[in-house]
Amino acid sequence: METSLHPFDDTDIKSRLSFRPLVEALKKNLAEGNPGMQKLYGRVVAEIESHPELLQPITDLSILEPHTELIQELLASVFPPTTPNTFYAVAVPFKFQTVYASRPFKTLFLKPGSIEIHVPNEQVEKSLDQERLEFACGMILKKFCSYNYTPDTARSVFPHTDPHTKLTRYLELRIDTRFIDVNPINEMPALPKDIICQTTRCIKTVDELMEEIPLGKFVFDGISVIRVNDVTDQEVITQMKNSLLNINAFADASVYTELESHIQSLIGLKDIKIGITPFFKVNGHYVYSDLHNSNSLLFKHFHSIADKDDASDCCKLLFRESNRPVIFQTLNEQTLSEVDYLQYYYMEGGRSLIICPLKQNGELLGILEIVSEIPGKLTHTHVTKIEAAIPLFTLGLEKSLETLDNQIDKVIKEQFTAVQPAVEWKFTEVALNYIVSRQKHDDVKMEKISFTDVYPLYGAIDIRNSSTERSHAIQLDMIEQLEMARKVLKKAQADMPFPLLQEIEFKVDKYIASATDVLLSDEEIGIHDFLQGQIVSIFNHIQSTQPSVAKEVGQYFASLDPQIGMIYHHRKEYEQSIGRINDTLAHFIDKEQAAAQKVYPHYFERYVTDGVEFNIYMGQSLTPRKKFDEIYLRNMKMWQLSVLAKAARITHNLEKHLPHALLTTQLILAHSIPLSISFRTAERKFDVDGAYNIRYEIIKKRIDKVRIKETNERLTQPGKIGIVYSQAKDATEYMEYIEFLQNQKLIKPGVEQLDLEELQGVVGLKALRVEVNFEHEAKIVPGTPSGESKIELSNTTTQQLIGK
Repeated sequence: METSLHPFDDTDIKSRLSFRPLVEALKKNLAEGNPGMQKLYGRVVAEIESHPELLQPITDLSILEPHTELIQELLASVFPPTTPNTFYAVAVPFKFQTVYASRPFKTLFLKPGSIEIHVPNEQVEKSLDQERLEFACGMILKKFCSYNYTPDTARSVFPHTDPHTKLTRYLELRIDTRFIDVNPINEMPALPKDIICQTTRCIKTVDELMEEIPLGKFVFDGISVIRVNDVTDQEVITQMKNSLLNINAFADASVYTELESHIQSLIGLKDIKIGITPFFKVNGHYVYSDLHNSNSLLFKHFHSIADKDDASDCCKLLFRESNRPVIFQTLNEQTLSEVDYLQYYYMEGGRSLIICPLKQNGELLGILEIVSEIPGKLTHTHVTKIEAAIPLFTLGLEKSLETLDNQIDKVIKEQFTAVQPAVEWKFTEVALNYIVSRQKHDDVKMEKISFTDVYPLYGAIDIRNSSTERSHAIQLDMIEQLEMARKVLKKAQADMPFPLLQEIEFKVDKYIASATDVLLSDEEIGIHDFLQGQIVSIFNHIQSTQPSVAKEVGQYFASLDPQIGMIYHHRKEYEQSIGRINDTLAHFIDKEQAAAQKVYPHYFERYVTDGVEFNIYMGQSLTPRKKFDEIYLRNMKMWQLSVLAKAARITHNLEKHLPHALLTTQLILAHSIPLSISFRTAERKFDVDGAYNIRYEIIKKRIDKVRIKETNERLTQPGKIGIVYSQAKDATEYMEYIEFLQNQKLIKPGVEQLDLEELQGVVGLKALRVEVNFEHEAKIVPGTPSGESKIELSNTTTQQLIGK
């Protein structure tokens, strides 16, 4: 709501008390209601109508005194008798003068010994004045111009300091105007024909409407129904959200004090302290800085990184399997001995403690600490209240971490990271403008780095069933290690029967049986913990007490990987294989795209996961100094298709050199409509802009596992290239490239034309699918971006790439 400059005066709005609108509304409900309602209120309405003076506008409130009981019965239809302890009142329309109020309302809001409402502060009074003017204008427009300018109920929230607890409570004031009627005092004055400002195309402000609506020529008869609710919990959460969205770091003293006050109001305790201990990880390493740790109650006692690492590990262990806050209702000798580091809260005067985990995607970002100096003060009731705020503190930590990441990223970018040559000019231009502007003004923001009307190309080479293959390798390693452990246990029992060894052997057999079937993640963790815990412990004991088995135990330990303490044969082969494929493909694609840059500069980004994916953007805005032509785009699409075919040949030839056989699939997303991209600093990459353009990103993220319509077959298959498209012209264009590469013997004859299943938020996708020719060496393709390179790499070149 805009702030009005129009000063409010009671004379601006002429209003009178009248029960007629309420009685009329009640009579209408009675006519439509049930017999019980008629019996309950029919008599009241009849008796009110027998006193005509109560249905006329009332200016002298003394008229009400003989009819107090009757009026209370009438108002019971608005305020049920089951709500005696709530805040409510009836007032003269648009005035602070009440004619009826509940006992709590009188105590809290009426001036002592009067019927006048006490407004708590000037800010609330201005807000109410603004709403009264707007509602008065809105009622006139609604009745006489058919404009629904305002709702029937006004809502505002204001703070109130509890005189007993000294805590800030937030109260919601609702003023119901349904029982108010408005009429002109004399003749109907002229009213605005339109409430839309022709200049701004927005609804006119109250000041503008006041100039066109002569409020003084109207009178408002009826009653205002006032209700007040305690909305402290909701309002505190909202204010905390606003504070945390604007926060750069929890070291901001004013924001931190504000948050502490909010937590006190939320849980209803004044004398508590809060602390925020972050566990920030940047580039895979934990970082600790005074800037971010200044409000930590736990880190206050630590100075070395090693101590802080130990404290972090303790907290991660505490919340490893739980996302719920932990409460230590009373800190005493027993609890201090059970949990490390509680002593530091005790040293700070803490005698009651709640620790809340702040997690992001299952990883502990930090903890929220709530401390009271009174034993037993914090209870599970307070835990329930604080849980609603935990996501907000997590959001605040995420934002602080993002800010820290950006600051570190800036230094890395300035000192170490080279921007891609194709767009380096834009970064230089923006940086120069920023430096020049900063010399003139202090408040300067960096320009947004974006490019419009660029054409995207996307290609992906994915290792087929990589997750399944990884799980299978882990399964084989675990079974091998369990069987080795079983042999040692049998030998040890043959030399010295020992009931505990029998129990351990039983567990080994049980784990072998479960691992032989599908290995679930919780079973994998259980087996890992068993081998790292009980087996290591018992084998160390056997080695020192049974010389006859010491050799076998030594051989068992010698077979384990020294870094992870587990058998690492099959996983190592798998990881070596996937690493070799990725390295070979990355080297090949980098070499090919470097040659393509010479034909026409473009933005290229490649990233390695279980396979290799790449994005290409090209267009005039990226290279303003070189004229863009569609022929460069067509050339790049040909390059894209041929590179994926050559990559398929490379991985096909690589299979027999891998310790763990893996297959790859190839995928292209065809998209001929230009889009806009902008640079996202936090992720150090370009992303698409705009709702329609984002559809491209959504499709890109979801097509890797898309299936052919009405079948269960995946589009992507080893030895084949899938080309996903949504427009027929894209298919026509790629058919030309396919036909040419078939002529060059790089792709086998035949093209599958497929309809794809619907994806979430995406319908109407189709695909072309072709099979790569692994049998014939391709001819040289004249005019390809790679110049002299062939469509198919020769066997010699392939062997060089795979390191043979």
